Amino acid sequence: MGLFLSSDKANAQNAIASLSNGNYQFCSQPQPQDWRNGAGVCFNFAKIGDRVDGYYGYPHTDDLICVRGEVQGSLVTGEALAMSWGGSQWISIPNTEFNWDQEGRLSLQDGKVIRTAMDRGGKTEWILFNDAKLNTEGFYQYQQPLMTSPTQLCKWK
Repeated sequence: MGLFLSSDKANAQNAIASLSNGNYQFCSQPQPQDWRNGAGVCFNFAKIGDRVDGYYGYPHTDDLICVRGEVQGSLVTGEALAMSWGGSQWISIPNTEFNWDQEGRLSLQDGKVIRTAMDRGGKTEWILFNDAKLNTEGFYQYQQPLMTSPTQLCKWK
């Protein structure tokens, strides 16, 4: 039996903590060779020192959540900001720790509504989770970020 070597580099050798300062995109599936800007579930972020600020979600959907915090290895520990709006409404905010994604990579707890706005589309709420943990172990590091910049999507204030 031979050893199969993939041309894609999994994040095993590229833990977020060891990256230099800059903008990055890590996804659970290899970089697509077509029009898509990500595959699987992705973390698009800026790194400065041991801090990251970005969002985690599914490319080409409205399913995303902002995440920022301290990174150790491939684990980000900090806080998360979600939006609840007509197209993606949170019916209730769980009191106990729960997994946000199907893959079980992002766990959240201690959430509360910090801001509410009304417009012609209805009510929009921003939900801050004071305890967020995102595990990117095994994710693929893309050559460059392909998704929308986190600064355009994550409005913490």
